[in-house]
Amino acid sequence: MPDYCYDLTTGDGSWYYTRTDACSISVWTLKVTDIRTGKQTGQLSYLQADLIYTKVDEPYWGHQVAIDKTDGWGNIGGTFVVSGGGSCTGDCTLAASDKDFPTQTITTDGLTFGEIFPKTTVIGIGDIGTGRTTVTYRMTNPSWMRQPSGAASTPPIDVRCDNDLPGTAAIGCVIPDYDAVDTVSLSGPNPAYARHIQNAQASGLPGAYPDGEPLHRLTHPALRTRNGDTACPRASSGGYPRPTGYSCDEYPFRSTWEGAFTGSMRQMPGPWPGRTFDGCQISALPQNVTGPEGWSACMIPARQNSSAGSLLNRFYIDNRVLERDRFRIRIVA
Repeated sequence: MPDYCYDLTTGDGSWYYTRTDACSISVWTLKVTDIRTGKQTGQLSYLQADLIYTKVDEPYWGHQVAIDKTDGWGNIGGTFVVSGGGSCTGDCTLAASDKDFPTQTITTDGLTFGEIFPKTTVIGIGDIGTGRTTVTYRMTNPSWMRQPSGAASTPPIDVRCDNDLPGTAAIGCVIPDYDAVDTVSLSGPNPAYARHIQNAQASGLPGAYPDGEPLHRLTHPALRTRNGDTACPRASSGGYPRPTGYSCDEYPFRSTWEGAFTGSMRQMPGPWPGRTFDGCQISALPQNVTGPEGWSACMIPARQNSSAGSLLNRFYIDNRVLERDRFRIRIVA
């Protein structure tokens, strides 16, 4: 289980998740009752821990359920888990060989667990599908005249798998309810790029982590070019001159629907106004402009601009950020 599960959980079964995994911890109690007298003769207390985990370059994902005995008394000796299994609904299959929940004795010495490995039915280029899993198990005891009914865990979270990600031929899966977050450091390899984003977000433009309005990915090549040409027109076309060793960086990125052209489409024919910041070397744009509408441009070292573009594309692939997927940029020291 990821550390954040233990840090956040209160045992009430709430789900917490990232782009590639999700988890929940809940408190369960099984009571043993004498059916002749109606009196309770034993009790088993345990934690049920669910973990869903995906891989961005594999068509499978996993759903694991672990049972951790925390306390017990009375007529529970020999209790064991049987009939573990599961299912998947939606765009997925689950072969018998991909169910692994063997009969196990419940003890306080270790975890009892099982898991299933659904496979997406996504195959063709451009295909996108979702699936939702259920893991089932039963607790039985040979000394009980009547056995309890089974338990089922169906997380309220879909896994999305696709073959629709530019830049890779691999089919992979993520948890789409979690907006991807790209972390950019002010002390990293591209500090000028990071400062431009920081200034742009501070001026009110979208995309700030954690509470800013999200950005939405744009994959259409021609529209991406229009975004870049609107925010950073070439000097040869009447745009901004590039100082030696510098190139023009735009925010929101040209690869987003919030970019300079596509973000202004609802109030065309003209784009929302641009802005710039102190030290950006663009005299044609105003400074001290605020608000969520518009875009910004800044001259940054060309090597940093190229590196940042490559890292942004890597972020898209590593998080399977598809067309119109939401994401944010986190600036750290």
